[in-house]
Amino acid sequence: MEFLANSSTFYHIITDLEGRYAYANNYFLEKFGFVEEEIMGTNFSNSVHPDDVERCNQVAYEIITHPEKIIPIDIRKPNKQGGFFWTAWEFSMAKDGSGNPVGIRCIGFDITAAQKARKDLEAYTERIKKLMTIEEQKKANVKNVLATLPEEIKDSLIGIFGLIQVFNFEDYQDDFNKIVIERLAEYSEVLDKLIFE
Repeated sequence: MEFLANSSTFYHIITDLEGRYAYANNYFLEKFGFVEEEIMGTNFSNSVHPDDVERCNQVAYEIITHPEKIIPIDIRKPNKQGGFFWTAWEFSMAKDGSGNPVGIRCIGFDITAAQKARKDLEAYTERIKKLMTIEEQKKANVKNVLATLPEEIKDSLIGIFGLIQVFNFEDYQDDFNKIVIERLAEYSEVLDKLIFE
């Protein structure tokens, strides 16, 4: 366990079976601004987001009743700015030299950046879904309007589409005329899709 004691990546703490801090490595103490003398013997719930306390208790109970288990859990830990860090942990049974249970061993690391990226992706995905829904609704509204057009208008549009298709662009050397005809062709394609697809 010397590696964990000196780690600058992993938090390593042990609570007794009542949930009081019995050990914490330096990285844990420094990251969360704890003083070892002040935190030892205090309940873990003082350093966990209130909404995560019960989940921690449930995992600890599962470890106590099934000491062979290693259980993962994500926990929010308060930071000095009034927010919190997201952390990922594995809880397991801590035993003494004779193999008797003495507490809950918790090994964790910071996942704040990953959690933020996930939340940002979820928000972005939700925005895209909303925009797509709005676009689909707009298309449906246009189709509904066009579906109510008189047959004479639809027939006229079909005639326009047909005429545009027979234009020979090489006959129009003037750049302006070419641009006008290209735009007419583009717009007619859009109308064609809206009305007849």
